[in-house]
Amino acid sequence: MKIDILIDQKDSFFHDYKDLLIKKIKNKNYKIRFIYSARKLKKGDILFIIATNKILKEKSLSLHNLNLNIHPSKLPQGRGSAAVSWNILDNKSYFYITLHEAKKKIDSGKIYIQEKVKVKSFELNVDIRKRQAIKTIQIIKKFLKNRKKIKPRDQKGKVTFLKKRQPKDSLLDINKSLKSQFNLLRVVDNNRYPAFFYNRKTKYILKIFKENK
Repeated sequence: MKIDILIDQKDSFFHDYKDLLIKKIKNKNYKIRFIYSARKLKKGDILFIIATNKILKEKSLSLHNLNLNIHPSKLPQGRGSAAVSWNILDNKSYFYITLHEAKKKIDSGKIYIQEKVKVKSFELNVDIRKRQAIKTIQIIKKFLKNRKKIKPRDQKGKVTFLKKRQPKDSLLDINKSLKSQFNLLRVVDNNRYPAFFYNRKTKYILKIFKENK
């Protein structure tokens, strides 16, 4: 069985977990390929879409028998971008990961697996992304093992959309306490979109790490 995994975001955190994914789902009956651009997709059996900035066109979706997107929200709530970050900023101690059929309409396909991921209040972006990656791998492994038994279900409930977070959303207010802005500090990425603030028209970058004891 030909299994393709699409990660076309060059700076996706999931690149650090590709080897672990292969290790967990390795099977003599699987031919696993990582694809880094939707334009390079070829015919296969199952396509897992882990990180992409583009909505696949019908031509791309027709190349596989089944196209499955991994989305970090409790669909149909939280369609769109940055669902994990918005959850943390909303003071929630958890988020969901949904494995659903990829359709031309964003995050609208039938749900195969949907599971909750708990987050601890002291965890930072790197910790949260690790939890997201591990749960993603577990869900993919679960689907491959039980794909003949899992029955997809329609999305039900209120549909909500999330806006894409931009680097400017990492702006701190120096007139507020760090405690009141800690959730923002938890979701910033020290390399891709670090926290920053302005003082007397000068921009300062602030990076956050937990002390290694």
